[in-house]
Amino acid sequence: MAPTPRSAASMFSEPSIAAQLVNPLSHAAYNGDLHLFKKLVRLLELDEGKGSLREAVEASRADRGMWPLQHAALGGRLEVCRYLVEELRVDVDVPGDEGTTALMYAIYNEKTAVAKYLLDHGANPDKADGWSLTPLHHAAGLGNCEIVESLLAKGAHVDPIALRGTPQHLAANKGQAGKLDYYADVNKMDMIFPVTPLFLAIEATSVKCMKLLVEAGADVKADCILAALNDDTNIVSSECLSILMEAGANRDVPDNEEGMNKMNVADLKSLGSKAVERKDYLSASGFYSKAMVLDPEDATLFSNRSLCWLRMGDGQKALMDALECKKLRPDWTKACYRQGAALLLLKDYKSACDALFDGFKMDPENAEIEHALREAMESLKISQSAKAK
Repeated sequence: MAPTPRSAASMFSEPSIAAQLVNPLSHAAYNGDLHLFKKLVRLLELDEGKGSLREAVEASRADRGMWPLQHAALGGRLEVCRYLVEELRVDVDVPGDEGTTALMYAIYNEKTAVAKYLLDHGANPDKADGWSLTPLHHAAGLGNCEIVESLLAKGAHVDPIALRGTPQHLAANKGQAGKLDYYADVNKMDMIFPVTPLFLAIEATSVKCMKLLVEAGADVKADCILAALNDDTNIVSSECLSILMEAGANRDVPDNEEGMNKMNVADLKSLGSKAVERKDYLSASGFYSKAMVLDPEDATLFSNRSLCWLRMGDGQKALMDALECKKLRPDWTKACYRQGAALLLLKDYKSACDALFDGFKMDPENAEIEHALREAMESLKISQSAKAK
């Protein structure tokens, strides 16, 4: 029998008082109505039966997973922030659904006073969001030098890498010039596309930003700059071109497309090797990834990137690249060595022994693979002994 409208309605419970209080609480935080905010917190604490006002606030969460402190920071409401942080002692770094903290919301809306307050009261200047972007990324992208200075003063890492590059990349991409030029590595490459901040400043046609980057030591002879100079879409304006040429850039590249691609792969490999030498494995993996797009059949690229993942402690990615390398060159000892090293990191000692023994049979005089095989056998022995006990 179909339910009557009355009985159907009874199937759904009314929202609790607490649920009805959450949005007004968030609005009061955003609007800076401290008197109303305190009233709502007390009501919430009574309804939920929490042991303290802080617990009541920490249990409340509005749309987009935002907490009251984040709403207050977004609205630039310093008094509400003070009440939450100093009186209720809420977690200043609690993230929302997308990993966004109160500090980031203050930076988004350029609420400088609130951002400084949060930093002075324990906000982590390096806490990244779900896209690996840090507060410094956001402040640099907005060109807010005051917040950038505050973050650096609190010890923020100046060159954190995200999918969109470093903070300097974001600043240059928007033609912003500021304090980062004096602290950051102005020649750091983007993780996905191997370009420097100077390249992005050229794209943004920001003469001021370009000049500051060149003064700070930006490499005007880098491959990405060379490619920009020879791009037939006229990416470089006449004024930008003048600055680059005066700083020593040149246009010495092959004319045909095939030659250009070959040079790019070779240069990307070279850049990757240099990054490995300075132990910048994240940048190196980016160079090798870009080169793979141009030449996906080059086994050495997978071998090199496998090494990068290994040095960064990611055994699974190191193994995947090693297996791809071995598929492309099954008779190459190095491929077996990379596979064995990745399996060692993953503590799969039996499989590591098998992979390394395959390489040893190919080249019994190879000291590197013999040493790795001995290490794998010893690790397997210790592991089996531990299990037996």
